[in-house]
Amino acid sequence: MRRKALVVEDDRLTREALVAILEEENFAVDVAIDGEIALGLLSRETYEIVMLDIVLPKISGTDVMEQLLCTRPEVLNSIIVVTGVDVAEIRKLFPDVCDTLGKPLIPNRLVRAIRQCSGGKQGGAVA
Repeated sequence: MRRKALVVEDDRLTREALVAILEEENFAVDVAIDGEIALGLLSRETYEIVMLDIVLPKISGTDVMEQLLCTRPEVLNSIIVVTGVDVAEIRKLFPDVCDTLGKPLIPNRLVRAIRQCSGGKQGGAVA
């Protein structure tokens, strides 16, 4: 059975790149284009990896993590924040997230973060 990942990203090109890399790493990928959809999926599904942008429509990535902190704090350990905002500030606010990556993304760094956050299990080739 394939591992599951969730990509929460409103920018189409970034979302497509994240999905492609996760699929290369042998993940089945669900997609949310805003924080509201993400919270709905996270309430029903369990994901090994959650790629989460901060600046999102409807509900921000920060608000998504705040809600998870109150309802399902263990999910924070599976989140890789992918954002154009200050990653140091995100790390201070949410020290339990698995990793924080700035945009623009560096594919090899992203693959390392995915592998680290999923327990070092590997799927496909390094991008």
